[in-house]
Amino acid sequence: MSAPPLAMSFNVENTLEETQVAPKSSSNSISLVGAVDEEALLVASTFPIAPNDLITRAKEVLNPAIKLGMADQGECLADDFEFVAAVVGPIGKEDYLGALGSFKLEDSFEIEPNFFGFSVDPLQTNRVWFFNRQQAKHIAPFMGAKPTGKTLVLPPQAYHIDFNEDGKIKEFGFYTVD
Repeated sequence: MSAPPLAMSFNVENTLEETQVAPKSSSNSISLVGAVDEEALLVASTFPIAPNDLITRAKEVLNPAIKLGMADQGECLADDFEFVAAVVGPIGKEDYLGALGSFKLEDSFEIEPNFFGFSVDPLQTNRVWFFNRQQAKHIAPFMGAKPTGKTLVLPPQAYHIDFNEDGKIKEFGFYTVD
């Protein structure tokens, strides 16, 4: 058996030193009191859309062709759709479409949403959670402000999309997490 690999690091005096690196272990081998058995809960789910298909559906409705109801005139939204966020909502389908349609952020900013970390909630199996670290370059006038060419780096946000059994969005929301 060989010795663990060495790594280079800085100590508190800011000098370079070699340290041994512990072998990588699987996170599944660590028992955590209070953790749910995600796999078992997802397998036991009675929601008719499988977790991988639900994640695929979430990515579909985020793409520019649908854009969470903005590009498909709300076709992807359930009749009982609600938008919820930390300081807004819940608001219904028509108010949501009207509010977002009035912002026209894409006219003033080049936006990179930078989505990542998609997962199905094992306790609410119609919900997909994911994150973004959005950046937006100011390229045209916005609410009277002249374009600066500067890029805004927004804080990370956690998003959720709840789907109904037909794959339509029942609830959408997001929260700043840092």
